[in-house]
Amino acid sequence: MSVIVLVHALGSSARAWQPQVAALAERHKVLAPDLPGHGEAPGPFGLEPAAFAVAELIAAEPEPVHLVGISVGATVAMLAALDDPARIASLTLSGGTAHAPGVALQRNLMRLMPTGMIAALMSGMYAGGRPDRKSQAKADLRTAGKRAFLTGLTELAALDLRPRLADLKTPALILCGTKDKENIAPARELAETLPNAHLDLIPEAGHIWNLQFPDLFTAKLTEFIDR
Repeated sequence: MSVIVLVHALGSSARAWQPQVAALAERHKVLAPDLPGHGEAPGPFGLEPAAFAVAELIAAEPEPVHLVGISVGATVAMLAALDDPARIASLTLSGGTAHAPGVALQRNLMRLMPTGMIAALMSGMYAGGRPDRKSQAKADLRTAGKRAFLTGLTELAALDLRPRLADLKTPALILCGTKDKENIAPARELAETLPNAHLDLIPEAGHIWNLQFPDLFTAKLTEFIDR
């Protein structure tokens, strides 16, 4: 039985992986941790503490794991994989980036907003455009709070993993929705920089598309892992 570790987005929680956990649990051991400062995990949030928490989870497993990350969770997944590349059987990164100086502008805008406004503005995207998941997404955004976003975006703006990606020789699947336009170029860069990567652009999909098209996301992931 393969082990799959699912890493959620900044401002989200493990609950955002519910469709994948339900679909994958019969054939795989599925671990979906809350990152520090998110869901039920104590904070504060930071990229390195988040990556350390994921790396510890991976280290406890007897065999290499299939590591999956979405949005900033993809960056956390890369950091965790770089901690010990031999522990990673495969890497799936959706809407992620190894270098994102442009997020400094987003951070500066968020400085002006209260947490409630951030949750209201972002809950639709974090619900994958699904009204039935919007209240859950809003609650997760409120739990993470403004501080987590400011810290995460500040650290992301200063981070550049590109020189280290040659160390990740494991098979990698790079995913990005065609409607997630600002992350298409970073996805292409990841696919070109990682030594053993394949890029798959998903028609009509947005940023948090594992909730928008849950069955398709699960199918893409299981096809890759099985292959």
